[in-house]
Amino acid sequence: MTEVVLHEGQSDVINDLFVENVCRYAVVNASRGFGKSYLAATAALLAAQELMDLPADVPNKNVAIIAPTYQQTVDIYYPLLAYQLGLEDYAEKSSRAAGNFWLPNNVQLKLWSYEASQRMRGTGQYFVVADEVTSWRGAGMNLKESWESIIQPCVSTRWSRQNAESFGANPGRALIISTPSGYDYFYEMYNRQDYDDDWKSYYFTYKDSPFLDEEEIERVKLTLDPLKFAREYTASFEDSGNSVFYCFDREKHIDKSLPYFEDREDVHVAVDFNIGVMASVIFAIRGNQVHILDEMQGHPDTETLARALVEKYKGHRIISYPDPSGRARKSSAAVGRTDFSILESAKIITRAHNKAPPIVDSVAAVNKKLMNAKGDVDLLIHPKCVNTIKSIERTQWVESNPDTATICKKEGVEHWSDGLRYAIEYLFPIRAGTAVTKRGFVF
Repeated sequence: MTEVVLHEGQSDVINDLFVENVCRYAVVNASRGFGKSYLAATAALLAAQELMDLPADVPNKNVAIIAPTYQQTVDIYYPLLAYQLGLEDYAEKSSRAAGNFWLPNNVQLKLWSYEASQRMRGTGQYFVVADEVTSWRGAGMNLKESWESIIQPCVSTRWSRQNAESFGANPGRALIISTPSGYDYFYEMYNRQDYDDDWKSYYFTYKDSPFLDEEEIERVKLTLDPLKFAREYTASFEDSGNSVFYCFDREKHIDKSLPYFEDREDVHVAVDFNIGVMASVIFAIRGNQVHILDEMQGHPDTETLARALVEKYKGHRIISYPDPSGRARKSSAAVGRTDFSILESAKIITRAHNKAPPIVDSVAAVNKKLMNAKGDVDLLIHPKCVNTIKSIERTQWVESNPDTATICKKEGVEHWSDGLRYAIEYLFPIRAGTAVTKRGFVF
């Protein structure tokens, strides 16, 4: 097989699991760019080699790699194992479609999705890689349930110390590896070393990776807010709690010295269509900054709002960023007229996507504008915009569904921040979160 080349941090984990045997369960909390997948594939390969050295009649010679989805597991790990680490040439048989490598002496290395791992129940697993566990959700399970009810029993029963010794082998082991996502069950696993000698934890930031340089990191800091940067690049467990706009700080973002609109300066309006509320956040774009200078609310319909905007900002070009659903919806308009057409008939420019962006994208765009990882503040609010300030400050995630980006509507304060999300995401988009609907961060 191909020679494995590891950097220092990866070697530390491999040494403890396969050379010194100082732990059974290694928990790796690592940032982006550390080489988590290469470490995981190497560990699985070494475990398979240990099994191939045992007699063919030893049962349960299984190695598993589990990732959030099957497509992810196969796309990442099959080529890494088969071609980069040379396992396909060594295997007696392999199948990308099945995610399987059949190796000498009845050893099997199998790629699993988190959801399919339920079928692992009752099997014996000599070594398990649990990859990106903070993204394990759905299928009526979660990480805690999957680990405690399925994975750990597969490792600790058939490959207990006593059984392993009878075969002249090491006991079953596991590598749990992920970027963090707040104070969740992965955080509990990470701290288990404090009271259980079978466990050992490792912490690696972007500074431990030879694949990233400071210049690249400085560029990344311009595109991420501080909390997201801390999670993705310094592997911080810091949590945003239930606050949606966790970067907001009254001392940093409220500025009573902001000048009002200058003559003929463009007036930008974020609109959340809602009968009786019709929340509007009114702002200027000055350089790279958004200055929120005014707000409106209480108009009974879109037509009334349009008239009020045109009258108040006569002589200015007015650009609106409405809820994309307004392309088809009519708040209380005549047949054939939509919210968009009403605004446009009043000479108000409308700019919006064909459909609403994922909530995680629009929230990330606002948080990054509030403050990026370099500490730049690019969104300021005049203190007279009391509803906008209250909305940004008090908008929360739904508590009972913490893994899904659902904004709580109970207080009714979210209308202004909803409108602002549409506008900021349109003007200053962040696309990193579209693949995952996990609140407060992206994968």
